[in-house]
Amino acid sequence: MKTKVLFAVAAVCIFTALAVASAPLEVEIVGVKKIWDKAPHNAFTDLARWGGKFYCVFREGRGHVSSDGKIRVLESGDAEVWDSAALVSFGGYDLRDAHLSETPDGRLMLVGGAAPREKDNQGAPTGTFVSFSEDGKSWCEPEIAIEPGRWMWQVSWREGKAYGISYAAGQRRPWLELHVSSDGVEYQSHVAELFGEGYPTEVTLRFDEDGTCYTLMRRDRSGSAASSAMLGVSRPDYKKWQWRDLGTEFNGFGGPNFIKIAGGHWIAAGRMHQGGAHTALTYIDVAGGTMTKLAKLPSGGDTSYPGLVWHDGMLYVSYYSSHEGKTSIYLAKVKVHPKETFGAEANPTGDLIGGGKGYRQLVGQGDYTVRTLEELRTALGQAKTGEVVYIDDTAEIDVSDSEKIVIPAGVTVASGRGKANLPGALLHSGNLATSPLFSVGGAGVRITGLRLRGPDQQRRTEQMRKLYKEGKYYSIPNSDGIICSHPGLEVDNCEVWGWSHAGVFLKAGATKAHIHHNNMHHNQRSGLGYGVCLDRADALIEANLFDFCRHHIAGTGRPGTSYEARYNLVLENANGHSFDMHGGADRKDGTDIAGDLISIHHNTFKATSVRAIVIRGKPRESVEIHHNRFLHSSSGKAIAQTNASGNMNIGSNQYTPDRITKD
Repeated sequence: MKTKVLFAVAAVCIFTALAVASAPLEVEIVGVKKIWDKAPHNAFTDLARWGGKFYCVFREGRGHVSSDGKIRVLESGDAEVWDSAALVSFGGYDLRDAHLSETPDGRLMLVGGAAPREKDNQGAPTGTFVSFSEDGKSWCEPEIAIEPGRWMWQVSWREGKAYGISYAAGQRRPWLELHVSSDGVEYQSHVAELFGEGYPTEVTLRFDEDGTCYTLMRRDRSGSAASSAMLGVSRPDYKKWQWRDLGTEFNGFGGPNFIKIAGGHWIAAGRMHQGGAHTALTYIDVAGGTMTKLAKLPSGGDTSYPGLVWHDGMLYVSYYSSHEGKTSIYLAKVKVHPKETFGAEANPTGDLIGGGKGYRQLVGQGDYTVRTLEELRTALGQAKTGEVVYIDDTAEIDVSDSEKIVIPAGVTVASGRGKANLPGALLHSGNLATSPLFSVGGAGVRITGLRLRGPDQQRRTEQMRKLYKEGKYYSIPNSDGIICSHPGLEVDNCEVWGWSHAGVFLKAGATKAHIHHNNMHHNQRSGLGYGVCLDRADALIEANLFDFCRHHIAGTGRPGTSYEARYNLVLENANGHSFDMHGGADRKDGTDIAGDLISIHHNTFKATSVRAIVIRGKPRESVEIHHNRFLHSSSGKAIAQTNASGNMNIGSNQYTPDRITKD
């Protein structure tokens, strides 16, 4: 193993901590219809909408494992009346588990398993076939894309390339392999050994709009190894992956499939076993790495392998089941409703507010491991994009006499706050002029699992008032924990306190920051004192625990300043309103502008001695305040807009404990 400051590590991180998950959605099954049962055994479906029609594909055969497997293609204009469009066969092969996708040139693509099986119930290695159609009816002769022994179960297209993951299907290599193709026929290995914990099998992969790839994986039993489903996450170029264990409730999650629906939510489906085998709908929180069961579809026995389509506000689900005797193909129509919840308690992230013990997204080890300031600087001087600098969980590093520490683009600095009851590495300064401790040197930096203690936890109220009157307010230096002027910063699972200006200061250029699951407290110098401060930057700020800050979130209000704050818990201690956005009157710039877009929802505010939210002008777009829980007696005591009016929408919120209604 190559040694750097400590050692290099593989490009796979597995998060296995348990967490209680919840879903922000509810589902209503509005109809289920049997759409095909003509073969002795009808199974393994997929569903697509293409060319203005629905297409459902599945295997027909004499039994679950037989030598005569063919792929039936059904077509429908309204998902009510279904007609057979084609029957795809391949001499000498049992065709299985068909999946549909659309190629970059607009053709319908069929991919599935091909097993050279000579007789029923005979074991045989399985490979992958592909076939294409321009009208859904006429299909070209199937071709073998992956030779029997490894089965590429499904493909998805991204920027003109087809990606698929194969597993051992006869070949004695129990790991996954990622393949890529420019034509859907010829595939090259992209990651030869992608995952091999337990016995991984069927994998569906999907791409988000920003290029992030998510995979939902089934694992089968293999001795004492875990068989729970896994969620994989990777960014382009899809070489490095993080894997999140979805829990024992989803052991042997057969026929895994998932899609993104309106509102940015991910819905999945597959076979579950508790209470008997059945096909279930689930909700996946891709950020928190959790899956939650939503509903059981009418099903049982030999069942699962769902296809999913979101169309005109309705979820369509194809699947097969033997609960009525014969294995048949069913189509369910499902309405999806947002679940009305209030306050931070609705937290759907799967991790505790404020992070710490039980946090799921821990980084286990690094490409470099350090204990001292000198080692940290050396490691950061060598680290490249995608690498991790890990600070020993028990390290305490004094940076009082140090210049700012620069983190290069794409580098993660991590420790283990909350791991095995460890506090995580502590970096601390007694120098009032420390601004900052960490300087973000480029895009895509992550700071996780650390404790960052600043030099000044005091309010200094009388002292600062006196200095202000004398025109000497800034004669005492102020400090910042983290300063960033680059996109894609992530700060998570950190304890950040004692910074007289801001724990995290996002300046112009710091777009799409994600500040989450941190404990931010005692950043409270009178006149300053922010947990997170934004100036011409934007951020998602969620699931943080705030206390003893002057403003937990503050913005200069200059054009380009926006934030979304959700699932944050604000405790009782404060010397200024909790969430803030300055306006033009504060800046004396001749405008009334208070930022661009502010969204504040599903937060709990316990500091009733101050207002929870003050917007000091008129946002250029809007401020949206809804589904928060305030311990204030009224909206007027919780929320204020000063210096201007307009573009402010206050929706459904709850006020005071005695007026809180059940969700």
